Amino acid sequence: MLLIIWMVLIFVLSVIPVSGPETDMPLDKVEHFIAYGLTAILFYRYLRPKTMRAKAGVESIASASVYGAVIEVVQYFLPYRSFSLGDIAANTIGALVFCMIYIMWKG
Repeated sequence: MLLIIWMVLIFVLSVIPVSGPETDMPLDKVEHFIAYGLTAILFYRYLRPKTMRAKAGVESIASASVYGAVIEVVQYFLPYRSFSLGDIAANTIGALVFCMIYIMWKG
């Protein structure tokens, strides 16, 4: 349930209009890195009881990364948001790093 709530929150925050001009400032990438890192961990916590650790890890990283890419595509069609390959990269790297650290820490 927490995963669903988190994904809805990320989606809403990603499609609402933002005040001020959007930039590719490093803080934006850090926010993406953290948000999708947490998304991957939540996917992992959901999947881990159902499957082996390695499979849950791969599926979690892939799911968080694809979810982030889909949101970027949605933003492409919104006149007040923009598509960014840099955001997709930050999402994917965050998912990978956070999930790998979580797996090493918690198993």
